Amino acid sequence: MLVRELLPLFEDVTTILEVSESGKALQEQLRAPEEAAYRPYVPGEKMDSGTVVVAFLGPNPATHIDAATVAPALQELPLGGRALLLLGWPVADLPYHGVLDELINAGCQVLQVIPLDNAVGHRAHCAVLAARVDRLAPLRPYLADEPVVVDGDAPDLRALLRLTGEKVFSDLLDRPLRRKLAEAEDRVSEQDEHIKQLEKDLAARDATIAKAETRLARARNDIAKLQASTTFRVGTTIVQGARRPGKAIVSVPVGLVRIWRKRGVTGGTTDRPA
Repeated sequence: MLVRELLPLFEDVTTILEVSESGKALQEQLRAPEEAAYRPYVPGEKMDSGTVVVAFLGPNPATHIDAATVAPALQELPLGGRALLLLGWPVADLPYHGVLDELINAGCQVLQVIPLDNAVGHRAHCAVLAARVDRLAPLRPYLADEPVVVDGDAPDLRALLRLTGEKVFSDLLDRPLRRKLAEAEDRVSEQDEHIKQLEKDLAARDATIAKAETRLARARNDIAKLQASTTFRVGTTIVQGARRPGKAIVSVPVGLVRIWRKRGVTGGTTDRPA
């Protein structure tokens, strides 16, 4: 369901009081009907059964409010008054106990909790429909989309027995899920530590490689200087002459003369005694 489809679930809405200070953002998302007055909540304001209190609760103080902030408005709702609470927590992380406590303290019954589409970032992930009652209102199916009825027939004993029974069984089923979640979180923590250690090892290896590359560059530079030196070239000429004695009589003197002439031109290093 979309946010704009929530208010139509309440009939005979005359006034919408927003507790969260969103400017016009929440009003535009809800697409409040033109015939209903939309304004900020003021403590002590008189309300009637056509009033709907709206608020955006969640974990981000810059965008959301907490349950305690909306509590005074809920407590001032008259019988038949309703509340529409958008919740900014992901459903899996929803701390519903705090919200439920404030609703119960205000004499409000949770009529329906609706998951919302396009729930990303700081948007609402689900919405709570509630009403101020003096007796239990009719129960609603999980994804009911017909208008909310507050003053219909109250649930009979069989419905209440089913509710309490489902609560007990749901608690039983939740326990192993919570245990698995805790175990998964422990494994994630271990993996995080392992990844951090691997990153440290990788950084150390990168540093070692960088040092080795520096030494290699220096060695290559030293070799280049050595090969350019006069001593090296003279030695090379003599070695080549020794390998070919027949040509050495001519090649060695010619090579030495050539080295001597190019010594000052090429900037070759001359190994002279200090």
